[in-house]
Amino acid sequence: MVVISKKNISGKEIKLKIVPIVSFLLFLLIITSPFLLWISEQNKELNVLVLDNTVPDTKYREHKGLFWILNNEKYVLDGKNYDKKIDYYGFFPLENKKYNIRKVPSDLENIDIIYIADSYGVYEKEFYGENIEGTRSKLIYGGMYEDDLAAIQSYLNGGVTLISEFNTFGSPTSQDTKLKLYEILKVEWTGWIGRYFYDLSQGVEVPVWAINNWQAQNRRDWNFSGPGFVFADENDHIVVLEEKKDITSKGCIMRYTEEGKSYFGIKEDIRYNYWFDIVNPKEGVIIYSSFVLDLTDTGKDKLEKMSIPLSFPAIIYSTGEEYNSYYFSGDFVDMGNIPYIYWIKGYDLFNKWTSSNQDEFENKGFFWHGYVPMLKRILSDAYKNKSN
Repeated sequence: MVVISKKNISGKEIKLKIVPIVSFLLFLLIITSPFLLWISEQNKELNVLVLDNTVPDTKYREHKGLFWILNNEKYVLDGKNYDKKIDYYGFFPLENKKYNIRKVPSDLENIDIIYIADSYGVYEKEFYGENIEGTRSKLIYGGMYEDDLAAIQSYLNGGVTLISEFNTFGSPTSQDTKLKLYEILKVEWTGWIGRYFYDLSQGVEVPVWAINNWQAQNRRDWNFSGPGFVFADENDHIVVLEEKKDITSKGCIMRYTEEGKSYFGIKEDIRYNYWFDIVNPKEGVIIYSSFVLDLTDTGKDKLEKMSIPLSFPAIIYSTGEEYNSYYFSGDFVDMGNIPYIYWIKGYDLFNKWTSSNQDEFENKGFFWHGYVPMLKRILSDAYKNKSN
């Protein structure tokens, strides 16, 4: 036991020694509180079946953003955090350029959400080497397979939520499977896809197949540069829009409808800079948001000649007695730069505050301002439905 003599140490001296210690402890509490808050929250059991046929490497970029949200929100599968490397079905890259396929089984129980993250597939050039130029090569595995869809359909009951994204309907998915997907998701693809590119120059971002097809159709060289849009239909017809000449600097904007603002709580327009497909909704659905292209008169004329709309649905919601469905007509979850750390409460808000919802060079702003809050709401409702 230590005895402090009042004669030797004054109250002022004690205070001077205690203040730094208390300050340090307060600082430590502040910086660790997001982690402590995350730890203190209860795990929430939610069974999410994820299908991803487009995993050419171990970056898992077509579903790792989804898994980050699941883990950050403390949703667990059989009591464990979601693992982007194993907790999905589809294509699995292995060492030494080998791979494994996990088909969607038809005997699972208690499915709450089905998420078709990407069904485009894996091709030889992407899997066996780098394909920076985006040239087409032989398919290894991909498209929505009939047996996977049949298994998914068997789970569409009891209030299950189905989510599907951009390119669910495109090649190499068969026509018969595509028609079934139309009925399930209550949408129909027009055959057109598109994307905003920050630089149309050859050899930067635009895929070689798009450049080659445009040159063949127009019988002249590809001399585009600077920002713009490239549209392609299922027969490889190409339309190019250039910034200033055809489009304004706003590019492609996601604009929420009144229903979308009310449901997701997102009031702002958010810029979107990646792939999208153009779909027509069927009767009885709810449009939560639309993509709006801000074009000049010249740009409008180019699209109207090809029957491409200037605005089209981005998030389509359908509800029925057996299941609910969302179709995202953009490649929303595809995000390369996802934080490794998910065990921090409010980390999504930090990323939102430190990114712009009008960023024209990447899709980071859309991910944190749009996709994350939307998915959090959908997951929350699915969990409440499960609990009830």
